[in-house]
Order: sequence, then C-alpha cells, then structure tokens
Amino acid sequence: MQLRSALFLFLLAASLPAVARAEIFVCRTASGATVTTDHLSSECLRYGGKELNPDGSVRRLILTPAQRAEQEAAAQQQRKVQELQRQKQREDRALLLRFPDRAAFEAAQQSDLQTPRSLIDSARKRLARLVAQRKELDQEAQFYPGGNYPLELRSKFEENKLLTKQEQSMIVGQEQAMARIRAQYAQQLPHLRTLWARQTADQAPGAQP
Repeated sequence: MQLRSALFLFLLAASLPAVARAEIFVCRTASGATVTTDHLSSECLRYGGKELNPDGSVRRLILTPAQRAEQEAAAQQQRKVQELQRQKQREDRALLLRFPDRAAFEAAQQSDLQTPRSLIDSARKRLARLVAQRKELDQEAQFYPGGNYPLELRSKFEENKLLTKQEQSMIVGQEQAMARIRAQYAQQLPHLRTLWARQTADQAPGAQP
C-alpha cells in the first residue's frame, strides 16, 4: 500500500508543469536611473544592465551597443594577434626546415652567392681580353699621328670602350647582389641562433614533450 502511494505521488509530480524561472532585469534608463523589471526592455538593450538569478547573483551583463562594438573590436584585435603568432610560428618552422643547423645555413649562403660570383669571374675574364685588345689598338694607333685614325680603327676603339664599360657595370652590379645576399643571411642569423638553441633544448633528454 505504501509502495502504491509513493508511486502515485511520483507520477503526479512528474505530470505537473515545471515552475517557470522568474526573470529579473536591472536596467538603466536614458536619465541614468536604474529600474528592475521582469522582462528585457528596449531600454536595457540600449543603455545596458544585467540579468539576475533568483538569489540576486548576476547571471549575465547586458551590454550597450557601444560596449558590444568595443568588445567585438577587442575580440578582433585578439584574433589578429593570434593569427600573427600563428604566422610567425609557420615562418619559424619554414626557416628550420630550410636551415636545420649552421652547416646548412652556410651551405645555402654559398649556393646563393655562386651565381653572382660566377658572373663576376666571367666578366673579369672578358675584361682582361678587352684590356689586351686595347693595348693592340693603342699600338696600331701609333701609325696615325695626331689621332687621324681610319674609320675601322675608330670603330674598334668605340666598341672596346663600350664593352669595357658593360663588363665593369656587370661586376659592380653582381658585387652589389652579393652584398645584399650576405646582408639577408646576416639578418636571419641571430633569429636562427635562437631557433637552433630552442630546438636543441627541446630535443635534449628529459625535455618536456
């Protein structure tokens, strides 16, 4: 009999509608005063306020449009900072893949310097031939006192002069290219030293995973 009564009371309680949670809003008005209501008013959405739990504790803050905009701007800034951090991490990983150690770094630098160095060597060889040619032209010019050279000889002088300037410009340009390459590698080296040290520490026995 007691079991039947308990079961009846349980079924009766389950069939009753749940008591709705009372809503309490403390909102500011246009004049700056605060009012307490049982619904979310347009003034609350415009001027801000808070929703309370039945025990008086704050359930949530109701932000003004300006506060929501400020909160969103702060969130966007945080996302931007996080994206920059992720981008920096990707760049660091790419650097370590390209330069896993100092030996790889030096080898890559020498490889990048090889092309301008080869161009300079070739230009200097051509320049040496032009210097030798100029000496021959000067010797031939001795047969024409007063600089009254024939057209063919004048043309050879002009061609030699033009080619000499071109080779000299080539050498200067490639030397500048080598200087830029060395500067780029020198700029990367301090950061790479930090990455190599961190990598070595991470790979050391007993390092935290």
